[in-house]
Formats: sequence, C-alpha cells, structure tokens
Amino acid sequence: MRKPRVIIFNYSVRVQHELLFFFHNKGYETLIETESLTCPIYNKKADKTCAGPVLCCDIMVAVQDIEQRKSIDLFSRQFQIGCKLTSSNKAIITRSINRDRLDHITDQGITIFGNPPDFDGFEAWVKDCENRMVLRQRLAVMRRALRQDSSKRFQFRLSGDDSDVVAQAVNISRCGICLKISNPLQQGTVLHVVDQNRADAEEGVVQWAKKLEDGSYLAGVTFCV
Repeated sequence: MRKPRVIIFNYSVRVQHELLFFFHNKGYETLIETESLTCPIYNKKADKTCAGPVLCCDIMVAVQDIEQRKSIDLFSRQFQIGCKLTSSNKAIITRSINRDRLDHITDQGITIFGNPPDFDGFEAWVKDCENRMVLRQRLAVMRRALRQDSSKRFQFRLSGDDSDVVAQAVNISRCGICLKISNPLQQGTVLHVVDQNRADAEEGVVQWAKKLEDGSYLAGVTFCV
C-alpha cells in the first residue's frame, strides 16, 4: 500500500515549515508548489478538462499571507475542469479573505483555516480526509524530467504486433513522450519505439490515454520504468 500524498500550494512566506514537519511526521509524500498552476502533476496549463485518469494526490492545501485571489481561483479553476480530488480534501490557509467569495468556496466543500492555523483543528480535518482516501489505488506518476514541446514523428510497434504505427509527439523529455495518435492505446500497453539509427527498439509503457474532440487520442508514455 502506497504513502498518502499532499500537494501544498505555497503563496506565503509562513507556515510552510510547520506544514512540512506536520505531514512528514504523518508519513506523507509532500510536494511544494510556489507557482500558480492548475495542476502540477498532469499539466501546467489551464485545460478544458482534467487530463488525468487517476487522482494526482490525496490532499491539497493552499497557503497565503494576505487577501489574495490565488487560492480561491486555483480551486475554482480545478472545480470547473473536473478535478478528480474531492473538494472535501482541499483547504485554504489564509490571514484574510474576501467574505463575499467565502461562501462560494465553502459551498464547494473546501475548508478554510486561519494563517497560522490551529493545528489541532487542522489535524482533525486531515484525519477526516484520511477516511476518504483509498491507499490501495494508485496515484498519477510524477514527471521525473522537464518536457519540451515537440512535433517530432515517432514510429513504434506494439508488443506482439508486426506492423508499425506512426504518431506525432506533443512534448518530450528524457523520461517520456506525450503522443498524438489516431488509434486508442490502453494503460499498461508496452510500445517499442523504432529508431532507424539503432538496431534495437526502446521500450516504453503507456501511463494514460485520453480521447480528443477531433477523434484522435493523446497517450503519455514513460521510459523510466
């Protein structure tokens, strides 16, 4: 069974060390993000829908010092694109917040804490979140390397298939490729990328696949297995 994972969006100079210590002592895998990203695991852009087939984490916490819109806009955007993490496992820690927006965010099920938070109350909330976690279910695989946009065409072969398939890269890194293809691929499918300059073929595994509006498909393939 895996460790629980928390993502902390830190827009504050305070509280971070206390939160790290708190979650570390509870055995959490802890990720810190300081940028305004809709999702640091799946995509750093504001897409129309969540691209991920599985959860990216078990808890999200956004921290800010003064009255700002970053935390509210972050979770509102996630709500709009269909974030797979329940809003009940999301919290904002803030010193000040616009009261006319507070009802909107709490109606989504998001919890508000003062900055710094009462850690007795915060721990009680985390325990409540843990009751909703399913640790036997996998989370999204984190990207191990930065990806760059690419339009390179790849030729690959499926395991047990003698015919080659051509796909176009959307982005690429030393650890993986996001491919755009005309036919669907299943999670766990093994691909053998054919390089005309090499005698062997590099092996990759499909981590996720998604159908696009034009009828084509995106597939995330990792080589770091």
